Amino acid sequence: MTSAPTSNAARPPLHTSSGPAALGTFEFTTPALPAVRALELLDTYYQHGGRLLDTAPTYGPHPDGTFRAEQLIATWLRTTGVNDVHVITKTGLNPDRPHLGDLRPDTILDQARRSADILGTGFTLVLHRDDPNVPLGEIADATDQTVRSGYASALGASNWTTARLTQWAAHARTANLTVPHVTAPLWSLIPRARPVSEPWLVEADPPHLNHAAEQGMTITPYRTLAAGYLAAHHTGRHAEHHTTTYDTPTGQARRARLHQAAAMLRMTPHALALAYLRAAAPRVVPVIGPRTTTQLRQCMAGAATAGSVTPDLVAYLEARR
Repeated sequence: MTSAPTSNAARPPLHTSSGPAALGTFEFTTPALPAVRALELLDTYYQHGGRLLDTAPTYGPHPDGTFRAEQLIATWLRTTGVNDVHVITKTGLNPDRPHLGDLRPDTILDQARRSADILGTGFTLVLHRDDPNVPLGEIADATDQTVRSGYASALGASNWTTARLTQWAAHARTANLTVPHVTAPLWSLIPRARPVSEPWLVEADPPHLNHAAEQGMTITPYRTLAAGYLAAHHTGRHAEHHTTTYDTPTGQARRARLHQAAAMLRMTPHALALAYLRAAAPRVVPVIGPRTTTQLRQCMAGAATAGSVTPDLVAYLEARR
């Protein structure tokens, strides 16, 4: 196993040490974001106070079937020598079956071990999908084993329902196992159209956010800009997804209000959209996926202004007044 790039000692909650946003790495090393540009983003992110990287063994996909984001992160950590950056990585997703999880205990342990060999130890291990075919007790035991074995320092879940998160936490406490401390739902200012186009992705709603607050969980939402729909300009690569998922009467109203408020505050719409998320619920660290250092700076600056987003502004953006 490689040496740990980050300390395996007890850590403060992620939201207290992450900086204003987490840097998503799905496109790292792909043609859309080659390694040189990805490394530049990592440097800029760190310079602007970012301390939390979000990755997975299935990030950085290449045509040859390999995935290289974890390795690039490990290279950056090693060459820069930074020791105050934390990494979230994941387990339990076969990219050929994105609608299904694979949380067999052997899968959880094997993927955690392989990530530790690349990244070092001490990361937060997040279950990328749920897998109701595996008894919850077996999942809780296996994830706890990743912590006891020294691979992971904390646990979490992405795309788990509130009910399943509640059950996992309750079982873990009863059995004296490691309790999940992170939830990563799909969440932006605009809720998805119904019926949803990807029903296996779990979207944050008030009960989910309330559960996270009650449990003291850090929330690391993804698709925080509604796949680019909330930005002032987008490339068009998600245009079809925008049409079917976000371009609803509610979405149009909220987008218009976001752009109007951003102009008045002299912010970019995507910066205000991130500030909104951090203001709308406690312990939120939105995951961002910029392709340029300019976008990254705007996102970090916007997320850092969450304290100036008042309840009245939240209500206005949500078209409640």
